[in-house]
Amino acid sequence: MSSATASRPPETCLPRVLVLGIGNLLWADEGFGVRCVEALHQRYQMPQGVTLLDGGTQGVYLLDHVCDADHVLVLDAIDYKLAPGTLRVFRDAEVPVWADTMMSLHQATFQELLSLARLRNCFPEKITLIGVQPDVLDDLGGSLSPAVRARLDEAVEL
Repeated sequence: MSSATASRPPETCLPRVLVLGIGNLLWADEGFGVRCVEALHQRYQMPQGVTLLDGGTQGVYLLDHVCDADHVLVLDAIDYKLAPGTLRVFRDAEVPVWADTMMSLHQATFQELLSLARLRNCFPEKITLIGVQPDVLDDLGGSLSPAVRARLDEAVEL
């Protein structure tokens, strides 16, 4: 039981789930995570206890949101050095809290956020990172590339 669940009265002990899209809509495929959260918002009514959040590029300013959640699902553009549009899922211990190599385009601040959550003893019970290999990052004002756009529905369904 996370500290978030332990601090709530028993009648509200449904897990708090945070679905967090991170990225920058102004830079083409960089906006993948935010576009996924938008699609979830448009297509589904979230059950009680589930929060959709456009985290944009807020980094460590999202700490309170992560600490208040029992389960966190993060959607992001991740550079695996694979073919554009490659979709990967990392769960729990597979999600890097700190590493020497950068995977996510937001890794420095995302990893700092996770490290701070661990230091504050409020790390989520479960964490999942769904990421797509970007194709186009240097198109200011551009939308998702076809390779990345084609994976949005799959990411949302996961």
